[in-house]
Amino acid sequence: MPAAYQARRISKERARALRRSGALGQAILLDSVSGFIIVEPVGSNLGDGEVLAREIADSELHSAWCLDPLSRIRQARQLLGLEAIPEGQPTVAGHNAGAP
Repeated sequence: MPAAYQARRISKERARALRRSGALGQAILLDSVSGFIIVEPVGSNLGDGEVLAREIADSELHSAWCLDPLSRIRQARQLLGLEAIPEGQPTVAGHNAGAP
């Protein structure tokens, strides 16, 4: 049975420390316009902020708000069991996701 995941806020300092130590493991760290978010296995306690409600995570984890590559955003959404991002959705830079 696959592990359950949650989206959680994480401070810049904690994110930096996890990157340096290589302790991210199965987690995905995302850079959002509202701060860093980590998608982590439930109980791993990698993040040091609030756990996001499913609706908030769904809203935050879109290419319009996350500065990471669309493939990472899609992977994070999949781990959380959220609906996939449709092709052609605008990104932060104003380009269409999936467009050549």
